[in-house]
This record gives sequence, C-alpha cells and structure tokens, in this order.
Amino acid sequence: MVNKMVNKLRKELTERQREILQTIKDYILQHGYSPTIRQLGALVEIDHPSAVFKHVLSLEKKGYIKRVDGDLQLSGFPSPSETRVRVPLVGLVPAGHPREVFDSTPEALDVPAWMVGRKKGNVFCINVEGKSMVDAYIDDGDRVLVERTNSASSGEMVVALLEDGSVTLKRLRVEKGKTFLIPENPEFDPIPAANLRILGRVVGVLRKY
Repeated sequence: MVNKMVNKLRKELTERQREILQTIKDYILQHGYSPTIRQLGALVEIDHPSAVFKHVLSLEKKGYIKRVDGDLQLSGFPSPSETRVRVPLVGLVPAGHPREVFDSTPEALDVPAWMVGRKKGNVFCINVEGKSMVDAYIDDGDRVLVERTNSASSGEMVVALLEDGSVTLKRLRVEKGKTFLIPENPEFDPIPAANLRILGRVVGVLRKY
C-alpha cells in the first residue's frame, strides 16, 4: 500500500519537475549543500529565477522538498547533523597545474554519513588548491571527498597521478582510445594523460563560508 501511494505521488510530477528534483538531489550529493535558485536555473537551463522558483514551490507543495533557512532539503533525506563519520585528511591536491603534493596528515574530519554511504573506510578528504575546476563548483580552498579507486569512467572527476609524479584533480575523458584530464575552467588547457594512475574519484565537496 505504501509503495502504491509513493508511486502515485511520483506520477504527479511533470517531466520538468522530475528533472529539477533529480538535479537538486545530485547537487546535494556532490557538494553537501543545496544549489541557489540561480545555480539550479543554470543547471536545468532556465533563464528566469522566478520560473525556477515556481518549480521549487510546486515540489515543496507536493512534499518532495522543503525550504529551511533559505536552503533546499529533500524530504526524507537524512540530515547532515544526524550521523557523522570521520575521514582522514590528505595533503593539498591542486586543481590547477599539477604539483607533487599528496601527503598523509594526522588530521581527520567529521562529515555527514550520507555523503560517504557504503564507502565508509574507503574515503579520504583533500584540500583543493587552484581554480581549474571552478565551473564544476570546486574552488580554491574547498575540501573534496574522494573514494579510493584505481579506475573511473569517462566524465567522472578524479584525483590522478601523472607520469611525472605530480597529482591533480580534473575530469577524466576518454575519446577514441586517448585519455585526457579536463579542467572546468576555460583558462586552463586539457592535459593529455596516456599513462596516468587513478587514485580516486570525487564523491562530495565540503565548503566553509
């Protein structure tokens, strides 16, 4: 009976509302906080904030989201303050030109458990230095949660070890058998990386204002 009620509720959403709801969810999962109305509009390609806000109000009325102190929260989504886990903090990783910086530290951070999920014990945190990923909302000084892995799919953001021993944070792209590390800032050039080693993939971003 519960599943039937949930399914009935989901059918009340328009395609556009489903897209916006999924975009909000993906953004929160990646960044740890909700997008602004303008950021949300840019992500779903709606120019007018008032139009985006109308969709947000509709989602709120239908019980899918709620607004708390100006932030958007997914109804039924675990609150970051409910459960927290500790993850190790690793040395600076540049989101700019590659550098040889990837050192362990004795520090650790408490992060929302929902951001780590089943990856607990296999996630570490890095401080980002540089602005090559600003268009992906990862800026200088942010802290990024990274899942340890030696593989990743094209399109994922990764921490990669280059052939010269330097480490960088970029988006992985594989095209026609060639591998590139792509910045999210037009001021930076893609990096051809035939012999890179994947150290991890980004699962979340922490930012302090």
